[in-house]
Amino acid sequence: MHYARITYTIVALGAGLWCALILAAPLLATSRALAPVADLIYAFFRPLCHQLMSRSFLVAGHPLAVCVRCSSVYFGFLVGTLAFPLLRKLPLLRAEGLVLLGCACAPMALDVALSCAGLYETTNAMRAATGAWFGLIMPFVFIPAAVEGIHQLFLIRHHHPIQ
Repeated sequence: MHYARITYTIVALGAGLWCALILAAPLLATSRALAPVADLIYAFFRPLCHQLMSRSFLVAGHPLAVCVRCSSVYFGFLVGTLAFPLLRKLPLLRAEGLVLLGCACAPMALDVALSCAGLYETTNAMRAATGAWFGLIMPFVFIPAAVEGIHQLFLIRHHHPIQ
């Protein structure tokens, strides 16, 4: 149980910091003095997201550090992480993880596939909805796996100390 609380706290703090950075970029960009810090944040997220202006939420006239779908995934993950203890006991890893993963991925994968095939033109609203759905469900897959992984690492170290 101790590993579960520590792991959960690290995941929650990490998700919070991640989302804070995404929001900080446009807010910092509004200040001439802090714009270089905003540029660093945008640069940090650039390898993770295309950052197309037309596919981004705007705050104070500036885009978030990532696009609509990515920001919806990340903020959905934060909300799901914060809701996790209310809905599940922390030490949990069950076979249902693969089913949850499929439920999380299916709408977004379908949206992307249909759009790429030219069968339909996706919208920012659909990107936000499918991204948020994915983000909300992922903590229920990721947190139990992380707790189990950390538990196993410490169990192995405890039984087989490194010399």
